[in-house]
Amino acid sequence: MSRSQGITRGTYMVARKYLLTTAVSMALLTGCGGGDDDPKATGGTATAAAKPAAKGPAYKGAALPGYGAQAAWSLDTGGTAPGVLDLGGVLLFARDASGAYLTDASVDGEPADVNTVLYASDEPEKLTLEFRDARTGAVRRTLPVTAESVEGVTWKDGAPAVAVGTSATKESDGLTQEETTTSATFYSTAGKKLGETSGYAFGHVVGGYVVSADDGGVRLAPIGAGAVRTIPCNGDDDAECAFDPETGVASGDQTYAPVITDGYYPGFEAAGKYDYDPSDVTLNDLATGKQAWSSADAEVPKGVVLDDEGQPEDRTIRVVRVSDGKALVAWKKSVGLSPTTQVYAWYDLASGALTASYEGPEYVVWSADGELAAEDKGEFETGFEGTSVWKTADGTRLWAQEDGETALDPVRFSGNGEVLYGETFDGVSTHKTLAVDTQTRKVLAKDLPEGSIPAVDAASGYGYLTTEDGFFAFAPA
Repeated sequence: MSRSQGITRGTYMVARKYLLTTAVSMALLTGCGGGDDDPKATGGTATAAAKPAAKGPAYKGAALPGYGAQAAWSLDTGGTAPGVLDLGGVLLFARDASGAYLTDASVDGEPADVNTVLYASDEPEKLTLEFRDARTGAVRRTLPVTAESVEGVTWKDGAPAVAVGTSATKESDGLTQEETTTSATFYSTAGKKLGETSGYAFGHVVGGYVVSADDGGVRLAPIGAGAVRTIPCNGDDDAECAFDPETGVASGDQTYAPVITDGYYPGFEAAGKYDYDPSDVTLNDLATGKQAWSSADAEVPKGVVLDDEGQPEDRTIRVVRVSDGKALVAWKKSVGLSPTTQVYAWYDLASGALTASYEGPEYVVWSADGELAAEDKGEFETGFEGTSVWKTADGTRLWAQEDGETALDPVRFSGNGEVLYGETFDGVSTHKTLAVDTQTRKVLAKDLPEGSIPAVDAASGYGYLTTEDGFFAFAPA
């Protein structure tokens, strides 16, 4: 279901919904050393031999297919719906000076389906960050901060981290203009200080790099040690590349890729709108800067319609993700308006070999582990006829809706991937929330209450949600 920060977000982590991409993500930085696990060094308080969360309220809501019948742990949140950041096995909450949990920030530009901003304000506030184990609810560490924003980002090697943002304003002296500068301090999921930077903006810290996009180019500056990388953007005089911090995707005319994924960053060839050479995308090693793969040298997968010169009729190419030395790339099958059929292809980066390919839809919902996918409804799509589910490794179709069925618009897989949650619409006014078995298409629950689709912590497979009774976390069934 396609739905389209304080400190301004210009334009990532798993399980996000953006056309084809799963992803989370401005100035030269000064980095800090590796930090210190000593809570005194980080300003935090570690909880020795952390115990499971104290017994909280009982869950009284509807059964949630794919999860345990009872909550694994819960919190009494005082009648509020607390904001939560998923940090990969750790859930981050924040309390204000009174001890009350903060509700989630509503911020322009933040992805609607993945929460990345916990707090945003025009004024600094003293907060206590609470790092809880996703499985047990145990408080791993508390960290007092003064913040104007709290954002979930990714650090080196894609590890989740927290950015605590602040700003400072230099008043006008009557001649000069008032000037506001922003900065952020970064912490690990253990509350350990990782580094800091100036010129901070929402969505612009990915993989421990600050991403800046100016004058048609995209630059990656490391926080701390490391080499600055500039995304190759080649072509005629009008060549222009861009970065969208809402999705973490960089682009060059017809080609797209996550700005940083699994140790690689993209490059773009023939990136001008009036460039008549074929558009191509490359993957480059973040550590060395050397090119590792290029669509120009790649075998075009079977099913892509070719022109009279043997080139793809439409050169729209998207790198979906990179993992375990393989890249999943989507080639547009033929010329046409969105949404159109794609040909998904897996490439081995070491050899360049095409190892598998299959046709699939343009808009996709991914399971937390990336092994399953479901066809999604485009934001402005009017002819959506229903979803289908397939294995992403080879395109094996598990099932597809049939003509005459009520179209299921998928929202999210359960943490174990065994259940697909989605919504149906009668075309007039009634929306229903359903849960469907991903293997058999059997409806496991229908007419679920609004707000009863659990968010997923991919690292643990646990689901979590908030009701008027409190916050509840559920183990996978």
